[in-house]
Amino acid sequence: MLGYAESMSDLSLVVREAVDAIPILDIHTHLYHPSFGMTLWGIDELLTYHYLVAETMRFSDITPETFFAMPKRMQADTVWDALFVRNTPVSEATVGVLTVLSSLGLDPNRRDLTEAREYYDHVNPAEHLERVFALSGVRSLVMTNDPLHPVEAPLWQSAERDPRFHAALRIDPILNWTPDVAAHLHEKGYSVYDPLDHHGLEEVQRFFADWIKTMSPRYMAVSLPPSFDYPEDSIRARILKEAVLPACHAHGLPFAMMIGVRKQVNPRLADAGDSVGLSDMAVVERLCEEFPENKFLLTVLARENQHALCVAARKFANLLPFGCWWFMNNPLLVEETTRMRLEMLGTSFVPQHSDARVLDQLIYKWQHSRRDIATAMTSRYEALERAGRRVEVSEIRADAKRLMHDNAASWIGAPSL
Repeated sequence: MLGYAESMSDLSLVVREAVDAIPILDIHTHLYHPSFGMTLWGIDELLTYHYLVAETMRFSDITPETFFAMPKRMQADTVWDALFVRNTPVSEATVGVLTVLSSLGLDPNRRDLTEAREYYDHVNPAEHLERVFALSGVRSLVMTNDPLHPVEAPLWQSAERDPRFHAALRIDPILNWTPDVAAHLHEKGYSVYDPLDHHGLEEVQRFFADWIKTMSPRYMAVSLPPSFDYPEDSIRARILKEAVLPACHAHGLPFAMMIGVRKQVNPRLADAGDSVGLSDMAVVERLCEEFPENKFLLTVLARENQHALCVAARKFANLLPFGCWWFMNNPLLVEETTRMRLEMLGTSFVPQHSDARVLDQLIYKWQHSRRDIATAMTSRYEALERAGRRVEVSEIRADAKRLMHDNAASWIGAPSL
């Protein structure tokens, strides 16, 4: 019989078990269904991910130019030697790799990659996908899908559909308008010219409508710099107001914004060279106020913006905070941010997304995040008990289900558990 958790130690265990039991809807990833042939996986992809590349440059004498000129396998060997052999792998990115190895039954104490490479050389990709889903607890996920990508776009004509893989219509190139984008759309049959006029904006909406029909996305999405402003006298603001948000409203899609990345502060590091900056959450409030019938998803990159995001969400019910993105995806910050959101928003948010670009990252990102989310939840139930309110196990399980799956599913129109 479900009932009251009799002690603080019982409470912590009950919360962790409740969180671990919920199949996860991962609301933002960069993964693809296997039929696309674009998903990264394996030990070499894990080790050469930009998190670890940037860290390697701090511990190695190798130059970025020399590193990127190497074959991927040699790059992985370089990262392994620098971060796992010659130094203690205590960072979140390195511990994440070890969590993956342990979860797959491989020895994280090995000083070489022989065992890991043998595993990945012989594993069946379809079986590995199912194993990763099982080990991570992920039931379904949202991809990132660029209709202007020269490799991905043609695949949608024959892509196999899997109900576990939801689409998201990514529109960065269109909001970051250039003459090349206009030329590309014109080539595809849309009467778009540069500079973009009123008819061109209608054609951009038609482009969105066509791809919404093709992809059946759960939301439209964009990554934005800290300098993002609205309203402003810019082509970006016009496209947002006259094409993007009307299309989202017409098709019942949320608009997801990921704000705060400063691109290429160190271009020598390629993808590892991006950084973070403070954003103005008043911009988001103005959007939510001007477009009350639109639904917004928002994650911000800077720790210093998390409080203002919570305040904005308290004022606007059409705004849903989600996840701890990129530089925020560290245990200290995941727990801190989740506690802040629980304290200010109750359970009306999505605590995490993986942002995974390598399939195997699902394992460590969700194993680690579930632990930190459970710790944050426990702190609030302890506060309830100190206030004299008994916490029922059924309530804890319902809260875990809401946070780990149902909030995201409801907001984007995905199937419920």
